[in-house]
Amino acid sequence: FEKRAALTISIVAICLTFIGNLGDNAKTEAIIRTNQSSDQWGYFQAKGIKGQMAAMQASLLSSLSGANQTEEIRTDVARLRKEAERYEQEKGDIKKEAERLHHEAQHDSSINDRCDQSSLFLQLSVVFCSVSILSRSHKLWYVGILLGAVGAVIGVTAFML
Repeated sequence: FEKRAALTISIVAICLTFIGNLGDNAKTEAIIRTNQSSDQWGYFQAKGIKGQMAAMQASLLSSLSGANQTEEIRTDVARLRKEAERYEQEKGDIKKEAERLHHEAQHDSSINDRCDQSSLFLQLSVVFCSVSILSRSHKLWYVGILLGAVGAVIGVTAFML
């Protein structure tokens, strides 16, 4: 009995190692992608500010020159308006990238959460199997096996997310 319980503990510990590693990797990826998403949103805001500045400059230059616009002023106003439009278009691409990174971060976070749930059951399994050896209780060993199986199933679902 003791050898079978010890073997059970070893198998559960191996599963726990794999699940813990997957969870740690997913957590790291979630943190990295969250930072990248945050960087993209900062970039998005910067493009918005630059676009507003270009549009305001064009408007101000156009208003101040009034009817006495020279060809140089008209060229500058056109360039600034075109620049403002370009910034608006770039914001769309940046927004898509930021949202994609945010979605990936959430996905990685859900993998980590699932691994944490699995680890809890696997750790409880180790405890129950260990106590079953000390108390020579087959019932506790069966509970440990059941908890290990539940933990393993939850852990397998983390690989499928």
